[in-house]
Amino acid sequence: PEPPKKPSNWRRKHEEFIATIRAAKGLNLKDGGKLPPPPPPSYDPDYIQCPYCQRRFNENAADRHINFCKEQAARITNKGKLAADTKGKLPTRTQYKPAAVKKMPSLGSTPPSSS
Repeated sequence: PEPPKKPSNWRRKHEEFIATIRAAKGLNLKDGGKLPPPPPPSYDPDYIQCPYCQRRFNENAADRHINFCKEQAARITNKGKLAADTKGKLPTRTQYKPAAVKKMPSLGSTPPSSS
């Protein structure tokens, strides 16, 4: 037995595409005017939104992405905590001044000996 197929929404996508093309044909870029705002994005109702980055994915990709994005969000928050802890150490490192370097007389600047 085959799993039931989801109804196709190609007609809605096609109508959105045609509307976008017709809107683009109406523009006259030679006048140099401002561009109109882009049409609002259409969201596929079958897509799942990631709670961390608000992007949308199909079911299989959403399962993989949400786990990945969760780990990335945890890493970013941990980095923020570590950066706050090291701020106290930063001024002590910038107060270091290296010892002055003594200049050695260069060999090319001595007068040639006449012997």
